[in-house]
Amino acid sequence: MATYLMNRVFVSSLMFFVIMIGSLNAQVADIKAICGKAKNQSFCSSYMKSNPKTSGADLPTLAKITFGSAQTSASEAFNRIQSLAKTATNPSFKKAYTSCVQHYKSAISSLNDAKKSLASGDSAGLNIKVSAAMEGPTTCQEDMANFKVDPSSAIKNSGDFQNICGIVLVISNMM
Repeated sequence: MATYLMNRVFVSSLMFFVIMIGSLNAQVADIKAICGKAKNQSFCSSYMKSNPKTSGADLPTLAKITFGSAQTSASEAFNRIQSLAKTATNPSFKKAYTSCVQHYKSAISSLNDAKKSLASGDSAGLNIKVSAAMEGPTTCQEDMANFKVDPSSAIKNSGDFQNICGIVLVISNMM
């Protein structure tokens, strides 16, 4: 019985020290370095300053926060475009919006796959899947231009989505 208790105390103490050492290794992410590598540095700086959760976060936490913002941005754009596709009376507009709905579905699907990579610590997979997600809004904008639809009416935050994804890519390359 005494040996059992000593072993439990030893194992518990060992686990405590392993956890403490692991948490000491978590370094605060260098937001200046991240934003310095971002395609849109001013957007990155503004984004980081506007979200209090980013202050003091390590790279994996910052990746999760930023990735969550990308998912939210894609979902909001998808919902807005889907609504426009349902209510459009102009056949060209309806065709453009319907096409965009498909592109955003694909982007959201890629983000769902990327989320799995993020959860498993697969930074290369995260990078590839977020890059794939970025194609949807780009293709949507091209479709809108081809159908002579003003893209700003439908995808106001497409640039934000692209910029947020760009930050995720930078972070994934640093992980």
